[in-house]
Amino acid sequence: MRKFVFITAAVYLAISCNRSPKNLDYELVPYSGDLKVESFDSTVVDENRFNYNNRIFKVGSSYTYNYQYRTADGQAKNFRFTEEDWEFKEPENSDQNNLTIEVSSGLKPFSDWYPDYNQTVMKYIYSNKESYELTGLIENEANIWLHPPREGLFRIMELNPFPSVQFPLEIGNTWQWSVAAGEQWSDERWTTWEGNVKNTMTYEILSKSTINSKWGELETWAIEGEATNRLGTTLLEATYHDSLGFVNMHFTNIDGSTLEFDLADVDY
Repeated sequence: MRKFVFITAAVYLAISCNRSPKNLDYELVPYSGDLKVESFDSTVVDENRFNYNNRIFKVGSSYTYNYQYRTADGQAKNFRFTEEDWEFKEPENSDQNNLTIEVSSGLKPFSDWYPDYNQTVMKYIYSNKESYELTGLIENEANIWLHPPREGLFRIMELNPFPSVQFPLEIGNTWQWSVAAGEQWSDERWTTWEGNVKNTMTYEILSKSTINSKWGELETWAIEGEATNRLGTTLLEATYHDSLGFVNMHFTNIDGSTLEFDLADVDY
């Protein structure tokens, strides 16, 4: 009986979190640069107000990516978490290089710290770590934008173009935004700095094409992103599908190393 009650409650939660109340009106306001986020009347306190209009990153959905890191000279490396930090390691057949984006209901715990928190809450679940990372994303009719993973080796991604797409999907569309990267993200294994580094990110939709995938033929859009700062330049080459989201994301990091993420599984 206990198991039946749990499943029933979970199904009800999934349904209720994806059903938008008719009176949940909002306007889109600038977040940073060309990025826009929903703004609600102060009387609207629904914990899922930033989730109801999500088409891709719906509450309860998950997206699993296989990833591979390569040094600037092309050597494949893996990493593992240690008690104090993390370290590189040589690849082994038993390694599972994947992470999962899981979309959460509500605004906690971020709304406890930031009362005006205005993003969908998501988890990064790592195949090589028992705990998970909590962060946020923005999805609405104007754009999709999400924080990259930033634990262990993935701390290097704070200087990379964050995954982003702007609508409507049209070849030649461009957009930009910027963020300050604090020195807490620096590391001798890629580069170090003091204070904040202003990272300006620009994107362009380059082309449209049909690709073969495990989900059949997909009509996709090629997006190129570039992040510039006083330390150098980083790059993103992404393939976006209007139902699956980012099918792959290939990053060139600040030290010339690369991180490639390829979508492996989707659970709606």
